[in-house]
Amino acid sequence: MLAMVLNHPGDEQAFHAEQRPVPTATATHSVLKIMAFGVNAAEVLTRDGQSPDVHFPRVIGIEAVGTVYATDADSQWQVGQRVMTLMGGLGREFDGSYEEYALIPNSQLYALPIDGSWAQLATIPESFYTAYGSLNRLRLTAGNQLLIRGGSSNAGIAALLLAKAMGVSVTTTTRDAGKRAQLLDLGADTVLIDSGQLDTDTQFDGVLELVGTTTLRDSLKHSKVTGTTVVTGGLGGGWTLPDFSPFEIPGFLTNFQSTNVDVTLLNQALALINANHLQLPIAETFALSDIAKAHLAMTKSHSIGKIVVVVDHD
Repeated sequence: MLAMVLNHPGDEQAFHAEQRPVPTATATHSVLKIMAFGVNAAEVLTRDGQSPDVHFPRVIGIEAVGTVYATDADSQWQVGQRVMTLMGGLGREFDGSYEEYALIPNSQLYALPIDGSWAQLATIPESFYTAYGSLNRLRLTAGNQLLIRGGSSNAGIAALLLAKAMGVSVTTTTRDAGKRAQLLDLGADTVLIDSGQLDTDTQFDGVLELVGTTTLRDSLKHSKVTGTTVVTGGLGGGWTLPDFSPFEIPGFLTNFQSTNVDVTLLNQALALINANHLQLPIAETFALSDIAKAHLAMTKSHSIGKIVVVVDHD
């Protein structure tokens, strides 16, 4: 099988094409036949050497969709069953999705009861789970007003689609005025151009902070005193906020991390996606052997949507 291996950190040309034997299922792990996966900013950071807990050589990739290729007779999975996997050490502690077949803990495979092309299904795991988990922390109800900071990111778009399906009014942000029309087409009620400070007098019931600590102080200014702000991302490149006081928080401040998957939340997200036929836009698709081009697109593309790799098993 083909595996795109990182023997050491580097630029997009650091991936090495390697032929490996297909893994063998064990009592605790099944073999996933990978059909497609989304490419994520976190993987670009890992490739660059900015994930000190990742040891090389490593097949990176934190999410995948496909079918069960081989499994132990006593596992809950059936050969040919459509499944997905994400996070939980995938592509970091053990080899991930940048290969044709992967050995995955049985507990980290999840049923995928949604129809669609493999490319479209590949947009679901990380982006929609992260978005839904964040919205769950906000505890919004129909008619509430939500601000998404970093709204043209994939998690931001997924949050927009999910929130609108829940009956929430959504104001989303982007630094690129050229993306305003696309975000409105996707259902946003209002799109704000983000220059670091938002030009709005609206106070929101919920704020989803995907840019991170670089805009958090400004985001908090737009929260109701009864509102909740959830910090989920770090698109702005910052993870700490110097001289931050808890007395700057107008309502409630918390965070969401997708590192360990809550199956209940994941299934709730899948049900909402299925019932409302939600689809994250796809920016570009690539073959597994073209993973370098996919990574280059991650840093160069200005299109809205997920970059997806479709695995050809011919």
